[in-house]
Amino acid sequence: MTSLESVVRALRGSDARSSALSYLVHAALGVAIWFATVQVAARVVPVERRIQLAALGIPVVLAAVAIAWIATRPRPDVLMQLADMRLGLKERLSTAWERRAADGVMDDLLRRDALQHARRDRLVRAFPIRISRREAGAVVILVAAALALAVLPNPTDLLLAQAQADRASQAKAATTIHDVQKKIAATTRTAPVDPKVQKILSDTAKQIQDAKDPRSALEAISPAEQQLRQLSDPQTPARTSTTQNLAGALSTTNAGKAASVALSSSPSQGAQAVRNLAAQLPNLSPEERAQLAKALASAAQSAKDPAMAASLQRASDALSSGDLGAAAAALNELAGQLDALQNQQNNDQQIASAINGLEAARQALAEQADRDAAGSNTATAGASPAAGASPAGGNGNGSANGSGSGNGNGSGGSGGTGSSGSGSGTGTAAKPSEKLYVPGQPVPGQQENDPTPLGPGQDVPLTPYTQVIQSYQQAALDATNQSLIPGSERDLVREYFARLGE
Repeated sequence: MTSLESVVRALRGSDARSSALSYLVHAALGVAIWFATVQVAARVVPVERRIQLAALGIPVVLAAVAIAWIATRPRPDVLMQLADMRLGLKERLSTAWERRAADGVMDDLLRRDALQHARRDRLVRAFPIRISRREAGAVVILVAAALALAVLPNPTDLLLAQAQADRASQAKAATTIHDVQKKIAATTRTAPVDPKVQKILSDTAKQIQDAKDPRSALEAISPAEQQLRQLSDPQTPARTSTTQNLAGALSTTNAGKAASVALSSSPSQGAQAVRNLAAQLPNLSPEERAQLAKALASAAQSAKDPAMAASLQRASDALSSGDLGAAAAALNELAGQLDALQNQQNNDQQIASAINGLEAARQALAEQADRDAAGSNTATAGASPAAGASPAGGNGNGSANGSGSGNGNGSGGSGGTGSSGSGSGTGTAAKPSEKLYVPGQPVPGQQENDPTPLGPGQDVPLTPYTQVIQSYQQAALDATNQSLIPGSERDLVREYFARLGE
């Protein structure tokens, strides 16, 4: 070595090589601990991206170890002291380093002596490369444990799969509602209530998307359907029936046949035809006017809507009295009512489309909720297969017995009368501390056999409720699907059985 600085550089390189391997083992231990911790935590708390989470810890651990390795590098005086101690140089290097700035005769001799003993091959031995066997063994054990935990079945995977299926079903339901919105927006006949329908559908889709599970998402559909039904005019069916009756009455007249055909097509076409008829009144013959007045009067009598009935009656009375102006005004008023009816029918069509979309979303969510409930019941059955319970919710065992005797007598003559009889009996009642078994209701769809008679003191055979709850649930859902039960009521049945699973 030519200078003490070169000795320091050589010692620093030797120390870096030695400590680098040691810190790499520290890093491997930290990564193994992180992997094992993530795998253990994933078995307690569902973690969807545990592989990504475990991989995310690798650069963090490596960065922390690298910072620690750089921060713990020894100073030059410490390197000299360690080299003196490990190489047996009797403080030559440390003394020469302390006197490196002095220019005395002895100082120069000290430096020369230190440099003569500081050979490169000797300095390398001051910091040998060593690995802690205990630390390396811990790394191997933790890596093996982490790999075993990663390979073995994880019970939280079922919860994760269910959560993913729930989100998929909710996203599908929300997409169904968005598709209905697009369909309504793309229609050529824009209804006056379209903005309200769009807002209800948008709010419902957001509630479904944000719900914690499909069962909670179902709760948003019934209120939305009620809001949509409130947008419909209750008089629309009556006005539609009145329009159909008017078309039938006009079909019997020569002047009103064209209007009859138009009314049968749609209220808007019928409105235009009625306006044309009002304009043609002066051109009609007296016989045609009388025939038309009679037809309008007949339609007024059978009308279900009071406003349209009044307009039809005024038109009929005006034609009968020869007041063509009043008759034309009444017919034009009727045409305006038909235009309003067309808007109402357009509204109802949009509302029906929206409700159908909500029902489709309800079906998808209900199917997933049923699957979740079935999975919950299966998990409950697996957790307590030996638990004794009856479908009625009672459990326990016990026995009861009793005996009694009685006698009676009577007689009767040919007249059909007889004396009274009498009898008495005794028996032992059940003690207050005895457990009595009350049988549950028969499971729908299953054949019931008469129970085997029990002897005194014999236990009552019991069936765990987890083995029969599925049959009860399926029978109840089948019954709701085969009857005219609103969707909201079917949701209550599903929620009832789902809470039993909890």
